[in-house]
Amino acid sequence: MSEMQTVKAGSIGHHFAIKNPHGAALAEALIDLGMSPSIVKVMLCLHTHGATTSKILQTRCGLRQPEISTAIKTLNERNMVGIQSKGANGRGRPSHIYELTESLPTCIDQFTMEIEERIVAMQKGISTVQRLTQKM
Repeated sequence: MSEMQTVKAGSIGHHFAIKNPHGAALAEALIDLGMSPSIVKVMLCLHTHGATTSKILQTRCGLRQPEISTAIKTLNERNMVGIQSKGANGRGRPSHIYELTESLPTCIDQFTMEIEERIVAMQKGISTVQRLTQKM
């Protein structure tokens, strides 16, 4: 579906454009799992629109520059995004072009594996608390 939809990401209150209802549902589900809305928005935007600049990400994602920078830093640390410098033609600061270096499912798998590990750790913690509480 080529129709743009505006999606409210949980109780975050930020709106951003997703090209199809599956993308919107995916964004909502990832945010509900505890992923940073900024990371989700940037990752899905790069997947949907391809390589782009920070300025365009700001517009498309409805985020401020610091939020874009933080999301890009996280994705870069996980080797999910490539950063290419674009010269400033002698004036001002050079800009960067950002692009996903992994497929969207591969990126999402990395985050969901970490979420699953946290769930297992939390379940163990709950079991420990329940066991210790019964002994009181």
